[in-house]
Amino acid sequence: SLFRTVDRAKFDVIVVSPRNHFLFTPLLASTTVGTLEFRSIIEPIRSSVKFRDERHFHLSEAVRVSIDEKVVWCRSVIEPSNLYPISYDNLVVAVGAVPNSFGIPGVETNAFFLKELADARAIRNRIIINFELAVQPGRTKEQMRRLLHFVIVGGGPTGVEFGAELHDFIKQDISKMFAMEMKDVRVSLVEASQILPSFDRKLQRFAEKRIQQREKMELLKAAVTEVRRDEIVLSDGKIVPCGLTVWAAGIAPRPFTLSLDVPKTRQNQILVDSHLRVKGDASGSMFALGDCAAVDGNFMPPTAQVGHYSGRSVLFTCR
Repeated sequence: SLFRTVDRAKFDVIVVSPRNHFLFTPLLASTTVGTLEFRSIIEPIRSSVKFRDERHFHLSEAVRVSIDEKVVWCRSVIEPSNLYPISYDNLVVAVGAVPNSFGIPGVETNAFFLKELADARAIRNRIIINFELAVQPGRTKEQMRRLLHFVIVGGGPTGVEFGAELHDFIKQDISKMFAMEMKDVRVSLVEASQILPSFDRKLQRFAEKRIQQREKMELLKAAVTEVRRDEIVLSDGKIVPCGLTVWAAGIAPRPFTLSLDVPKTRQNQILVDSHLRVKGDASGSMFALGDCAAVDGNFMPPTAQVGHYSGRSVLFTCR
């Protein structure tokens, strides 16, 4: 919203991003099962907006900031050895976050995340492969049940939404192609405490009720202590065989966010004031928004609506 609103005829807007497209993350779960196609939730940066100078877009990642010198150091994603500075008058940090594995063994190597387009493609491919493997000759009953058991770890918005999308996909589409195997299909949502913790209690109860009403879906209230290739281990010692584990248990700051020498929350989010200005920056020219930031004393839900209006707010403050 910030990029679309700013008058690029009056201002030089330089964008540094490791990907060349905008991604509408709230709809990512829908692409894993084909409700939406991948191209429907992305928009190429160069073709969606007109830069005053084609060199104002950098397919790079920011690695550090010299706040006193007002310089951002960037590394090209195409040529990683190319490290270069970009000076700024106003800096907006909107780098988002990465999935949080909480240091649990096996998460990074055996689980699927749902944060980028490539993640959604990988999940969709694994779902299809598992059903095809289940009907091939030589499969035992136990192997079939494992392949057709899909586990989602994390009861936040991403986990709940993906679970609902997967359940509906299996019930409405997969059931027509693999009718004989439907009795072995199961979707498990694993959450140690309360699902949708940032939402109203009424919504939490409604979501739990809907999960319980779904024939092929269950809610497991437990913590995961290890993720293996074909199973997960719960805190009570129970081993749950599965053919797919999707990890949606929370987010963590990017290395770039951690590198910034500014005040942060306990979760290492950048502390900003009510105008989204970074605390600790005396010049008032550094802003942060989105998952990488937190407004001091005022919790803002991590929704697309908040992100949209945050971008507009930064623009008005810069003026």
